[in-house]
Amino acid sequence: MHKSSTNYYRCTHIFSGRILICLALILSTAFATAQDSVSDETLADSQKATAPITPNAHKTVQGIQYDSSFLDARLRKKDQNLILFGYYRLFLYGRNIPEAYPNLAPYQRAYGVGDGYREPMLSVTVLGRPSGKSSFGTELFFFTPYLGSGPADNVFTMNLGLNFYGNFRTRHGNFGVRAGGIHWYNLSSFTIGVYQILDRYSIFDRTPWEGVNHTEKYDSYYETGATSPGDLRWNNQAFQGLIINGAKLPGDFSFDLFWGKTQPNGGLSGAITEPATSIPATLDAGSVPNYLGFNGTSRIIPNFIYGGKLGRTFGRKRHSLSYNLLISQTAQDSLLVQDSTLAFADLRRPYRNYQVHSLAYDLHLWKIRLKGELAMGSYESPTYDKKWGEALMARIYVPEEYTWLPLDIQLYQISKNFFNQNGEIATNSNREILEDQGLIAGANGFGGQIAQVNQLVHNRRGININTGIEIERFKFNVGWGLSAEIDPEATMISYVHRINGLALSRVYNPFPANATGPTIFGPYGRKISFFRGVSEVAQTTDLDAGTAEALNRKYFSSVDLQAKFRTSFLDHPLYFFYLGSLGSASASLEAIPLLSDNGYLFVQYHEFDLYYELFPKFLLTMYYGLENVRGGQFTDWDLTSQLPRDQQGVGVGIGFDWTVAENVGIYFRHRWMSFEDRSFTLDTYKGREVTIELKTFF
Repeated sequence: MHKSSTNYYRCTHIFSGRILICLALILSTAFATAQDSVSDETLADSQKATAPITPNAHKTVQGIQYDSSFLDARLRKKDQNLILFGYYRLFLYGRNIPEAYPNLAPYQRAYGVGDGYREPMLSVTVLGRPSGKSSFGTELFFFTPYLGSGPADNVFTMNLGLNFYGNFRTRHGNFGVRAGGIHWYNLSSFTIGVYQILDRYSIFDRTPWEGVNHTEKYDSYYETGATSPGDLRWNNQAFQGLIINGAKLPGDFSFDLFWGKTQPNGGLSGAITEPATSIPATLDAGSVPNYLGFNGTSRIIPNFIYGGKLGRTFGRKRHSLSYNLLISQTAQDSLLVQDSTLAFADLRRPYRNYQVHSLAYDLHLWKIRLKGELAMGSYESPTYDKKWGEALMARIYVPEEYTWLPLDIQLYQISKNFFNQNGEIATNSNREILEDQGLIAGANGFGGQIAQVNQLVHNRRGININTGIEIERFKFNVGWGLSAEIDPEATMISYVHRINGLALSRVYNPFPANATGPTIFGPYGRKISFFRGVSEVAQTTDLDAGTAEALNRKYFSSVDLQAKFRTSFLDHPLYFFYLGSLGSASASLEAIPLLSDNGYLFVQYHEFDLYYELFPKFLLTMYYGLENVRGGQFTDWDLTSQLPRDQQGVGVGIGFDWTVAENVGIYFRHRWMSFEDRSFTLDTYKGREVTIELKTFF
């Protein structure tokens, strides 16, 4: 899924906030006294410019979506210098897993408040406008698991930190500054960007940042594929630091400058950095949620990212070109190292560094849109010599009047040496880099990933094509992707358990105490828990006997299918959504996903959502999901059955949405889940979970 919605709070505790706050206050004061200014701009107005345009009326402030029906009234009162609003979210969780993985006892049955991810129970957003050209904001975060254990488990803090904004306009251009806290930011696809999954995901399970919107959520998903229009957490990366930008400069130039931290640069709150103390890949059940987040020995290390963009727009159709730069530096120790062999004392720290230089373009030729990026990137460390690699992508959008069906065609080639943890490209396939720095907590896979259509992975070249058609009340879309490794590299193949992955990740928390690596669990130690999901790794066996390196290049094929239908039954709205995904990894080129004699893995997912307004303001929700994963002759076999994996997962859900007032909703979900590997007999579980969410905005 979409990586921007994950653990943005991880980077809030390491960065030096005092320096930023002082700098932001100085800049905000300077902006407030600028003479060549324009009308009053609120914090929401400045963020609205970067949010996608949607037909529904929503407002995004501090990265949280609010219904504009009750938020606009507050923001339009220009005489207010301080505005407070927010939401209360009580999330009750219960599970019963009678057939569980080994060593889960006594946590097979659990009931509590929250699901282990520490999402806010009470969020209060505070917006201040000292002047028409400067503003600040923060989100106060309250959480309590109701354990009765005192202040250790009850959290009251600033969830997004304290953010400062300054804006002013002159006859020479428009300028802005953002500092402190957490800001939602994109630079370009290959530098700071987010993989967009289109609308190919089930919406049965609610996200913590959803609003109270009754049928608007399902109408929006049917029309546009978005359930939270304008929500910056979906479309941008979490960034903490200083951002300065300018636009409408002479010659139609613009620029961005940034310095600070993203999630990979944020470090962990009070985290340990020694890999030996990370959670090992054992054969036990892994760790369960303890609601305390990260603990360990406090180690503050220099870890930051900086760069910028220089862009220009031109022509009547506003074509754009930009040069983008990103440099990341991560110290491997908090202590300075003195090299006594030099004539003069050399005080330095060993660093891991990576950098990206790119040229992005967005051109409009007739009614055709051509968009893409050309980049070079490198990675180096004291034990890894710098190597450069390319990342090339071109995407063309052709309207249906030219080709009968609208076409979205993407071509790409990405070297295994191109490395960047902040962009759209998954860069966990290079075994040498992975061994050098390790897999960070929250990673959703590594090796040869079986990815969805349009999800890019390095060490690949390939093509993705998307199209769609509408027939009366039916909407259909299909995506097809084909890619191949550039160099034989992957000795493991990873895939995502989409059907029950969210429920399973609540059991095996991806961020337990004392963790610097991912949570690896299951009876065979091959499942990985990440934010709101679970992936699995399969070992390939066609390896060089002496070096254990891959002998063959791997080819990946994927197909995504979706159908959406909206109608009314007995004068009440009815929605039906279907999503099917097929993916395979093979030693030979296959145009469509299948399990052939040369195949490594074949995965398929089928999800059905049904939503019906049974009574006014009361929606019945239903879900059925099925996944099947089959291994080929060149993947690991069970020693007893002498067969490769043959997995089947089933999820069945029922629930309701009840809008009890304009800004208050109650949401109930009951999921039955089962999983079985017919070849690996220990890999089986069965159980159910219940969630009840009360959400009210004020």
